[in-house]
Amino acid sequence: MEVPGQPRLLEVQEQGAGWLTLDWKKPADGGAPASYRIERRDLSEGGGAWKLAGMAVDTEITLNNQTRGKEFEYRVIAVNKAGESGPSSTVTAVL
Repeated sequence: MEVPGQPRLLEVQEQGAGWLTLDWKKPADGGAPASYRIERRDLSEGGGAWKLAGMAVDTEITLNNQTRGKEFEYRVIAVNKAGESGPSSTVTAVL
C-alpha cells in the first residue's frame, strides 16, 4: 500500500450563515485514500495551528456550525493505512 497523493483543486462550492460546502478532486497519484481530514485555522487570530474541522470519505463535505464573522482557511489531507498525503491548496472563507 502506498501513501495517497495530495488532494487537488479544493474550492468552496456554497456557503451561508455558519456553514460551507467544500469540494475537491482525488489525488492524481499515490495510494487510494480511505478518508479525508478537513482542517481549518482562524486567520482572524493570525493563523496559528491547524485544527480538525471534519472527516469525509467522499470528495465533498458540508461543515455546519462554523463561527460567523471570522476569516478561516481550510485544507484537505488524504489518509489511508500507509499514511497521510501532503495538504491540498487552501481556500479562505468568511461566513
